[in-house]
Amino acid sequence: MSLNPAQRKQTSKELIANYEISGLTPEDIQADLGFTVKQLEDTLNLGPASHGESVWRLRDYLEAEIKEQGKVPYPYSILKKNIWYKYK
Repeated sequence: MSLNPAQRKQTSKELIANYEISGLTPEDIQADLGFTVKQLEDTLNLGPASHGESVWRLRDYLEAEIKEQGKVPYPYSILKKNIWYKYK
């Protein structure tokens, strides 16, 4: 996954929007995904230390959690469908 700066900014905006919609705490996400505090922050912001697999895991996790709550996720314009990473 290689995104240009504009795509990184947009994807971060969408991840943060879904994080807010989810109502989950950082502790919830860290416990479920095994992220450290820094990894969660880097992934949400698509910082230089973020990894493609972590971005997709967080994206898919937030979307599933939001739908499970009966809410509608903020739509993703760049990360529409995960075809790159397979994880448990």
